[in-house]
Amino acid sequence: MADLSNEELKALLEKRIAELENSDTKEEKVINPESVQALIKTLALPNDFAPLAQKVFELAPRTSVVWLHLAECTGCSESLLRASTPDLAELVFDFISLEYHETIMASAGWQAEHNIDELLKSNKDFILAVEGGVAPIDTYFLTIGANGESGYEILQKVANKAKAIFAMGTCSSYGGIQAAAPNPSKICGIAEVLQQKIVQVPGCPPSDINIVANLCFYALFQTLPNLDEKDRPKWAYGKCLHDMCERKAKFEAGVFAQKFDDDLAKSGACLFKVGCKGPYTYNNCPKVKFNAKTSWPVQGGHGCMACSEANFWDEFGFYEEPMKNLTSYVDFSFANSDKKGSASLDKAQIQSTLDDKRVILSFDNETRLLYKGLDDEPCDFLKFEFESNVKLVLANIAKNKLGASLLETYKKEFAKNYAFIEANYDDTSRPSSDIFKFFEYAYVLARGAFLPDMKTFLDLAASYKFKHISPLDIKLSLNDTEAKLDVSKSFRMPLIYLSGGLEIEALAFSACELMFKNLNQALKHLSQKQNKAIAFNFPQSYDHAFFQSQLARLD
Repeated sequence: MADLSNEELKALLEKRIAELENSDTKEEKVINPESVQALIKTLALPNDFAPLAQKVFELAPRTSVVWLHLAECTGCSESLLRASTPDLAELVFDFISLEYHETIMASAGWQAEHNIDELLKSNKDFILAVEGGVAPIDTYFLTIGANGESGYEILQKVANKAKAIFAMGTCSSYGGIQAAAPNPSKICGIAEVLQQKIVQVPGCPPSDINIVANLCFYALFQTLPNLDEKDRPKWAYGKCLHDMCERKAKFEAGVFAQKFDDDLAKSGACLFKVGCKGPYTYNNCPKVKFNAKTSWPVQGGHGCMACSEANFWDEFGFYEEPMKNLTSYVDFSFANSDKKGSASLDKAQIQSTLDDKRVILSFDNETRLLYKGLDDEPCDFLKFEFESNVKLVLANIAKNKLGASLLETYKKEFAKNYAFIEANYDDTSRPSSDIFKFFEYAYVLARGAFLPDMKTFLDLAASYKFKHISPLDIKLSLNDTEAKLDVSKSFRMPLIYLSGGLEIEALAFSACELMFKNLNQALKHLSQKQNKAIAFNFPQSYDHAFFQSQLARLD
């Protein structure tokens, strides 16, 4: 489903107003304009939406909401109870009609069951909010209610009648903590058992603002918000949490807390070294905060746990350590796949391959993306060049205040490695387009030695026990004439991550994953543009299970 533009959303409001003004079902109400303005701001909509939204809420019947509790801890409801602008009372009396919520409704037992059954029989329109995961296999793990129905059965019968469904919290989105290994009750997120589109609102718990604003968005527009590839509302989950963090400048400067509650932590130092998973997490916590915008975990002195990401309990390691192999609960391995390339080709062989109507991604001394030109000579579609002299790279990083602080931290914590760089690199510029040299940069920083061969680096990448990439700020620009791969801003990242407690295995994994991802994207672009098949050219030292796993993505 294509995203709705602001113009389209505005048209929906104008249409609703026209319909409501001539409707017998309109319910004229007094709505607090401050609450409407707060919702419009939260949803990142233009200011001129506020008077239209005000009119809709003043005229529209309250949208009915059914809130189900499945396998959960009621933390999401606790978050809902702390809503402000609108607060809970204003929300349920003016904006929505909360038809069913086991924790806060007056009825219980048979009466509660009767209420929801009557709602379903009435064919009244409602939206469904689900808190908690579901046990669809051994359903007896979640037997609830006066009729002794399983959570799975209740979910199915209510979801079948719902106009829209919101998975409130990480448990209903992905299974949550009760789905952590070994998951004896076989809990999963509700999207795995329902056929309808599910709006995921993850978090453990989500902020009250993310819960309320999503319900009010549907009540206002009668449609789902724009969603990302994981079916999360873009307005709330469209940006990396780390990029909005008030401690990010300290991260860039290499200023890390060494332990909880030390002077550095109290003075605003980055918490990455004591386990913050902010760079891997997509949520708006720093912006909207919790408990009426009082605070959020990082502001309160504890690192982000990536609680809004799938399988956060299993896949992000010990929550007070960076993602190092020693802290991993699970292991990811890379199996050999069928070879898709060949040992290094000479010029004649490359020309012959290109004559076969193919484009070639070549890794032999230079990283090139080749296609057959008008003169039958290989043309390079890839524009990729960088400074490979580590000493000059570090000098360039230190040209601004944050970079100078970062380099000083590295010199202090990796004195032997820095001494190796000083002893083995001069002041001569060494431009390169060889991916091996890009990888060697990270290896030299981490080990204080030259990278012996590509296999060593690929071994390190394959041995990393997490599958989450540490962002490196590699940029790819594509057009019809070239693919420009810019790694200039990425050179500071290994310094930051090393100072923040990551190991060479993590750097090798992230560098490989991101570099190959961008090269594959450029290759696909060229192959589709040329309408040609894909071939690869690489030295024997690249013939490795991890490397093959990257090439296999193009199948």
